[in-house]
Amino acid sequence: MKYDRSLDLVIPLMARIPTTLPWRVAGRAGGGQTADQHSRLLRWLEDCFARVFPHATGAQHVQWAQAHVLMLAQEKVDAMAFKRLGRSGGPSIAMQGSEHAKALAREGKGFILVLNHFDRLLTAPVALAQQGIVTNVLTMPVLENPDLGEAQRRFLLKKINGYTQVTGGRWHTTSEGLRPVHESLRAGQAWVILADAWRPEFGRLRNHGFLGGSLQLPTGIERLAQSTGVPLLHAITYTQRPSHLQVIVEPLPENPREAIDKVIRRLDQDVQDRPWAWWHWGLWEQMWHPTTKEGEL
Repeated sequence: MKYDRSLDLVIPLMARIPTTLPWRVAGRAGGGQTADQHSRLLRWLEDCFARVFPHATGAQHVQWAQAHVLMLAQEKVDAMAFKRLGRSGGPSIAMQGSEHAKALAREGKGFILVLNHFDRLLTAPVALAQQGIVTNVLTMPVLENPDLGEAQRRFLLKKINGYTQVTGGRWHTTSEGLRPVHESLRAGQAWVILADAWRPEFGRLRNHGFLGGSLQLPTGIERLAQSTGVPLLHAITYTQRPSHLQVIVEPLPENPREAIDKVIRRLDQDVQDRPWAWWHWGLWEQMWHPTTKEGEL
């Protein structure tokens, strides 16, 4: 009940405070967890970081665990206040590389903006929207996802509604079929898709070198880009301070497979530099495997 109340009331109310205070105190909200639950989560993260990064110190593992929880709390505030990102009363955004998206938009070319579950991930399309670049978003199902509770569904639907209002595009899920996505890409529209989206039922996976082993990720983006002939861009967000974000947009190789390989190589380096900023530690045991011969699974 405490977790539901946090999603339904506490975070939305915090996000209305017309300063950057909500982002600076987000970690104190506790994510709707009891003190014992919060402590156990931190210990679990510390153990995970110790296994994956055994050469780091125990103090670093503790720091990364705390930073990870804080980052996710700040992202929840983002989710209820997209219209304030990069605006007065919200976190500032320093952006590099927006000219790549603007050039494609001027030429009337559709493109896929590739993101990963890294840091405050949706900052990039919000920042592009402020420069006139409209993007649609493709996600996994929300209403049909059995792993989500009712409060989580309500929160995510609010998040998606606020996000699409700011970005000017539409929301589409993989359960609705990809034909509208194909058609709009060919018609010159842009779509945001996450390369490291993962579910246990995914079938078409490919291995990528990652943190000394292999990360199994879906091939959907590269197949979609291959069939539509659209270019790919990659965007990464780095939290410099709770109230200041850096966004980098970079072009990718024309070959979709090579493009996604480059995205995951960058993710590999980013996670080594900022382990706390990757969202998927809870899926680590399912997504990652010791090094095997790369190929389709």
